[in-house]
Amino acid sequence: MSELSGKRALVTGASSGIGAATARVLADLGVNLILTARRRAELETLAAECGARGVQVDVVTADLGKPSAASELWSAASAGGPIDILINNAGFGYFRAFAGADWQRDAELVQLNITSLVELSRRFIDTRQGDARGRAYLVNIASIGAYQSVPNFAVYAASKAFVRNFTEAVHDELARAGSPISATCICPGGTLTEFHAAAGAGDYGWVANKSMMTADAVAKITVKAMRKGKRTVVTGLINKISCWGVRLVPRWFASWMAGRVLGKPRQSALPPRASAA
Repeated sequence: MSELSGKRALVTGASSGIGAATARVLADLGVNLILTARRRAELETLAAECGARGVQVDVVTADLGKPSAASELWSAASAGGPIDILINNAGFGYFRAFAGADWQRDAELVQLNITSLVELSRRFIDTRQGDARGRAYLVNIASIGAYQSVPNFAVYAASKAFVRNFTEAVHDELARAGSPISATCICPGGTLTEFHAAAGAGDYGWVANKSMMTADAVAKITVKAMRKGKRTVVTGLINKISCWGVRLVPRWFASWMAGRVLGKPRQSALPPRASAA
């Protein structure tokens, strides 16, 4: 049995990709789950799969791109008992010039990638401070886009820079206070998920394609880093080299290189976010 067995984890953005893969890894370690995303059918399928591993699984549908959603989600998730692990994975991006997307889309992105993440982190830490139940774990999923500006991903990459800086600061505060809560930031590079098609991206250069990882691989790295209480982890060797290398070049050059690696948007119209049905 792992030291995580019997704990409860809230995983956002769990209907696919890194969120779903992380839920499976946690279930294998005996962690009970609260899965949330907008697409209930996908959540129910994952819940059945994880439940077959012998853990309790609850499903809460929520659209964290809406201002009231984080509060409502936390109330629903915590009603079933204390939450020991929070995986803030939900997020989206669009691969377009900033001038090519409308403000409502940007506002939704900031709400989901930043505001809801901060609110859930706040509620989690507030409820676990001074708690005698032992260790608790906060994990925020950022991106290697957090290490430089990224043309055509302007708002997305900037939101992930916020997530990285926010999580690292919280990690340091908790560590200095001797808190039983750890905060870990995970910075994946390209991952084989639905993200690229949903963002209108995918016409990448060979470096981006070569560094692609599976969601399962990223999930295993995520949970390992969480258990060790790591501060920040970049997934994959090529991604680590890239994030280290940007420190050695002018910021304009790092931005130019990011544009070269990611190529051009694939289509003229942004695909809509998937239905919550």
